[in-house]
Amino acid sequence: MKESQIKKQGAKTNPYGSNQYLLDPRQKMCWDLYIDPKSKTFGNAYQSALKVGYEDGTAKQITTFDWFIEKCRRLNLLGKAERNLDKILDLPLEDKANIVLDASKFVAKTLGKDEGYSERTEHTGKDGLPLIPDAETKKKIDKAIDEYLED
Repeated sequence: MKESQIKKQGAKTNPYGSNQYLLDPRQKMCWDLYIDPKSKTFGNAYQSALKVGYEDGTAKQITTFDWFIEKCRRLNLLGKAERNLDKILDLPLEDKANIVLDASKFVAKTLGKDEGYSERTEHTGKDGLPLIPDAETKKKIDKAIDEYLED
């Protein structure tokens, strides 16, 4: 839906036509202002929401929205994972510690990829060769598949 169509319909609280599949760009801007210590609205969800164009009533309730609650939950979960990693560094290696460490690493690398906890995986064959087989290898694979399907 185009912005001009939205204005004709009188929609003010949803000018971008967002829904469960199409996010409102103001959501990201609001969150970024809310968590940025350099922002004048840092830590103030209401002011952050107003600054990106939400109406007063919507801005007052922004912290009750599912997307906002989920982002807070994930931020808290990442914080817990980081605290666990710090604690684990001082513990002797035991089975229990390894489980906590593995769980913390998983959370950190999945939820904290934008904060530097990412992991890179190479997608190449042996010695860096491409995964796409050459013509001779492809023929052998096709032959093996054909033989398997005949059985």
